[in-house]
Amino acid sequence: MNPFAHFQALYGHLELSEDDAALHVFLSGWNTAMSEMMERVNKMPFGNDTRASFAVYFQSQMVNLEAIEK
Repeated sequence: MNPFAHFQALYGHLELSEDDAALHVFLSGWNTAMSEMMERVNKMPFGNDTRASFAVYFQSQMVNLEAIEK
């Protein structure tokens, strides 16, 4: 499956413009990277306060995709 067909299969129902579709794909990847970083940090031998600080930072960097879908 080519990338465009893959996007259409996942997000075609949103009927986004090409620019909005590209932004949606980028932000989905960005949020996935932030989630992965939180999981990795949680496995490191940090204190709870350090782990919480990282979690707050990563969550603040994530983007609400529902706002784009509306």
